[in-house]
Amino acid sequence: MGLAALLPPVRSTAEGTPESRDRVIDAVRAASLFVVVFGHLLMAVVYWPPEGTPVVGNLLAGYPALQPLTWLLQVMPIFFAFGGAASVIAWRKADGSGVLYSTWMWGRVRRLLRPVLVYFAVMAVVGIVASRLAGPSANALLSIVAQPLWFLGVYLVTLLFLPAMWWVHRHNRAVAFVVLVPSAALVSVGVTLLGWPAWLGLLNFVLVWVAIQQLGFFWGEHTQRRTWIVVAVVSLAVNLALVRFGPWPMSLVGLPGDRVDVDAVTVLGRTFTVPGYHGEYSNMSPPSVVLLLHGLTLVSLVFVFRGTLERFLRRPRVWLATCLMMLTAMSLYIWHLIALVAAVATLHAFGLGPPTRLGPDGWPEPTGTAAYAAWFLLLLGIFVVYLSALVLVTWSTEYRPLPVWDSPARWGLLPTDLPGWTYVLRVVVSGVLVGLGVLAVALGGFAGFPTATHDVAGIPVSSGAAMLVLLGGALWMRSLTRQPGGRAESRSRPRVAG
Repeated sequence: MGLAALLPPVRSTAEGTPESRDRVIDAVRAASLFVVVFGHLLMAVVYWPPEGTPVVGNLLAGYPALQPLTWLLQVMPIFFAFGGAASVIAWRKADGSGVLYSTWMWGRVRRLLRPVLVYFAVMAVVGIVASRLAGPSANALLSIVAQPLWFLGVYLVTLLFLPAMWWVHRHNRAVAFVVLVPSAALVSVGVTLLGWPAWLGLLNFVLVWVAIQQLGFFWGEHTQRRTWIVVAVVSLAVNLALVRFGPWPMSLVGLPGDRVDVDAVTVLGRTFTVPGYHGEYSNMSPPSVVLLLHGLTLVSLVFVFRGTLERFLRRPRVWLATCLMMLTAMSLYIWHLIALVAAVATLHAFGLGPPTRLGPDGWPEPTGTAAYAAWFLLLLGIFVVYLSALVLVTWSTEYRPLPVWDSPARWGLLPTDLPGWTYVLRVVVSGVLVGLGVLAVALGGFAGFPTATHDVAGIPVSSGAAMLVLLGGALWMRSLTRQPGGRAESRSRPRVAG
């Protein structure tokens, strides 16, 4: 499927957009994925010795002065917040039509993971072949090719909570933030300053991203513009103070070798002794209070400039370009690291490897700014060619049905007399299995696939086993969309709050 097949759907999507369509929700979600893609391209730095294994690092580790750029490039909160805005619209419509919670959730899982399954299948084959042919020298690249997909695993878990969180929002719009924001901040402070176990920080993968998702619920409601100006200003000011006076790093992305050593904190000239934290630390993994406040700032700014964005997206050419971005955003995001690896490998094969070296900390850094900038422009050109080709070939996988995956369930596990909480529990557990499966594959990668086990935050992770968990959870959720004997859904089915 090439360019000729892509242009007609783009034009028909643009021309057929109803007046009631919220264009900002579509545009900012797609744009956030594009920003992340080119942010990864900018930050990735590789040292590839003539004889040896490539080492992958981050440009920001060698150029700390550039780390404030991550406050512009870290736009994942926009995807979560406006994914929440779109999903709550879909949930309200589905719930009003009597659609099962499991059916609605399976619809989101099925659509989001369809192109991901194709990618995982391809990379599983690549991982097996590369490990056999290249051996350990391929591990560095194979271990990172799925990393950007971590957010889908977390996003799917946050979707499980959306109907319940919408019910909470309808009854009291403030209560979620009164609970979620202080809880996430307490976890972050406790792990960083108070000596709490590091594993407690994993709670913030849910607390932070559900809180940011909750912001999207306000999009369909009337709120004062000045309210969002105040939220943006206050959250930014507090964040700058935390980074300036606290132990949290400036970078909003994880950097290789990032380490925090905390024994004491100085506030307004006074030094306080604390139990402290010693080890690698990132604002992203697990999400810190700094990332949470950054999300509040970033999403608030979209609210502040809502009118400007709506007018801008009404321009025919702008909306046509936006529709192209919308139709290809997931494919571009899924395949961009393959394009990057291929571009670096191509230059290396022609004797044009990156002008880098290993720094004192053992991570790659450019040998010179001018030489690296010239090489980067060459890399950028090849990357765009490869990525364009991959997207033209794969974009239709987002919409092309897959056998079994997209066929209706012919059997079910939901007896009609089960109490509502049991049904909801089954949907939630199956969804958690899907989300954790995606997250584990993303973090484990495809080096030594399918038998290799990799250490992730002290937890052994096998991508082969994780894919089985993902598929098992998905098939379980799919089975919950029908009642025993294949009978159609009924309005008398157990309901979720909402």
